[in-house]
Amino acid sequence: MALATACASVAPESRAPMEPSTPTRTGAPANGLPYRLFVSGQATPEHPHRLVVWLHPTGTDGLTLVEPLASSFEAQGFALLTFPCEHAQGWSGADANRMMLGTLPEVARVPGVDAERPVLLGFSAGAQMALELWAARPESFGALVLIAGAPRLSRGDEHTPPTSSAHARVPILSFIGETDGSAPLWRTARESWRAAGLRLDSREVPGLGHTWLLARPHEQTALFQFLAELSRTP
Repeated sequence: MALATACASVAPESRAPMEPSTPTRTGAPANGLPYRLFVSGQATPEHPHRLVVWLHPTGTDGLTLVEPLASSFEAQGFALLTFPCEHAQGWSGADANRMMLGTLPEVARVPGVDAERPVLLGFSAGAQMALELWAARPESFGALVLIAGAPRLSRGDEHTPPTSSAHARVPILSFIGETDGSAPLWRTARESWRAAGLRLDSREVPGLGHTWLLARPHEQTALFQFLAELSRTP
């Protein structure tokens, strides 16, 4: 897949990190991104776990943010894929191509992992890349979870999103802080994107700005309820 457009990147606010978990498998494909994979021992080729792909923000690979949730993903029947990076920059088209063409095919061969239509979980710049990937290849993804992103794309925005039937089949869950500069954009998108037939649930988190929004149990509950609905969908 060719994707030449680089995404806007916004550095998240800092917070005390948690220790990342130990991955089930690691790898570094020659033509892909190095990765860490978390998949339950309960996952089998007959009953595989659907893949969640983490797209990090600018400035950090975010492993200490998302990897502590790995066991919760596993409990819902999902595997988690992350990308360790010592100096994380904003996502580029080259990064996306290495992930899609190099890393995902290797991970798809792991027994018990269903990587056919993964869920993209993006934070800040990672959320922007998730939107760009969905806009370019909607049939490739099962859902988007966006944290502190903006409903802005290289083609389309909060007023004029992609409107094909393939785009409409991909449910989107967005978390945005109440004082984040993108919060007003999501208020507009909530109406215009739904009017365009898109499956958008935009959640505004009170009292927070541009920061990691899944530290609170209430928001984690919303995330895993969303994933539970996906797991019941063929």
